[in-house]
Amino acid sequence: MKNLKDIRKELAKLGDKKSAEGAARFFKTGEGEYGEGDRFLGVSVPDTRAVAKKYLNDFDDAGVEELLASPMHEERLLAL
Repeated sequence: MKNLKDIRKELAKLGDKKSAEGAARFFKTGEGEYGEGDRFLGVSVPDTRAVAKKYLNDFDDAGVEELLASPMHEERLLAL
């Protein structure tokens, strides 16, 4: 199993602060809004899919569950 820390580092490296800010506005993450508290790395969906495909067989159900519990939107998307 690949280390989830490495997967998270790869996602973080692909992130873009400006894109993350835009996603936070789009997904209404402000106080009282439906996405309140959701956080973004600013990784595009195609890049997130590429990382998921790269590591498809490299982590088990425990790793998937850990990613699903992440506060980072892109990590949860990768797990799915």
